[in-house]
Amino acid sequence: MNGRKASWAFLITTVCYIGMVYTLALFFPALADSLVLSNLLCELVVVLPVFLFSVFSGEKIQSFLGFHKMKLSSVLMVGLFTFLSLPALSLFNLISQLWVENEVAAMMESQAQIPFGWLYLSVGVIAPVFEEIACRGFFYQSYRKTGGALKAMLLSALIFALVHMNFNQAAYAFVMGILAVLLVEATGSLWASVLYHGLINGSQALLMYGILQEDPAAYSNQASVITRDFLFYGIGIYVVLTAIGLTLSWAVLVWISNNEGRKGALSRVWNERKRDKVITLPLIIACILCLAVMTGAFFLLVTGIATRFGISF
Repeated sequence: MNGRKASWAFLITTVCYIGMVYTLALFFPALADSLVLSNLLCELVVVLPVFLFSVFSGEKIQSFLGFHKMKLSSVLMVGLFTFLSLPALSLFNLISQLWVENEVAAMMESQAQIPFGWLYLSVGVIAPVFEEIACRGFFYQSYRKTGGALKAMLLSALIFALVHMNFNQAAYAFVMGILAVLLVEATGSLWASVLYHGLINGSQALLMYGILQEDPAAYSNQASVITRDFLFYGIGIYVVLTAIGLTLSWAVLVWISNNEGRKGALSRVWNERKRDKVITLPLIIACILCLAVMTGAFFLLVTGIATRFGISF
């Protein structure tokens, strides 16, 4: 696989994803309103194109994606790394809320009656596995062959951010995507980023579910009293926590890299350069489509066309 094929896969994934979302909303509203079922369909749309591209390109899936064993001590340190990186993700979550609402909280509140087991399976297991296969597996490894590790890290993080289709999640997903790549490089295994992603999603699902069981309208009530001054105050605190957390996180990454016999792997991420072009027309079109959905421009276009032909939503 190379970057050109990866860009085509991203474009196809984006078109299928948008098409599926609108198909559910128009023709299967009951499915669209179910967080678990709609999320499963979304994740399948994300992972199937990249899986098919890998198979038809003749790649050995396990080795190409990087599903290799890790030492138990490294697995435990991934947990510590996750904890130390949480302030950075929270920081960008807060920054995004200066302009947009907390999408995850709003989504969780609308699905407060879902049994926790189904919720955790959806966001804590299925989403991490499928999204890591696509972003840190397929896209990262493909772009790395073409443009080197640094470009691949940034592009795979951008794709990971855009596939969430909203600015709130995209803000911290981009940072999370970079950290996940560094974990993959430190361990040499995609399992590290799957575990990292799963711990983050699972812990947030547990926290939000617990809060909503006590007060189903907790986030709506909270949103009504949070001011910009409050957000700026929180951002200031998390800037300090992020500086401390990321410094310690890097130390943990270095330890994991040495523990896995991959000394120097992290420095190669910054130093590895390849001159092949990674920014292609399919990639640009896919990014524009994602941004059109995120800004609402795509919805306005679709409703305008539908109105013209006498179709109402």
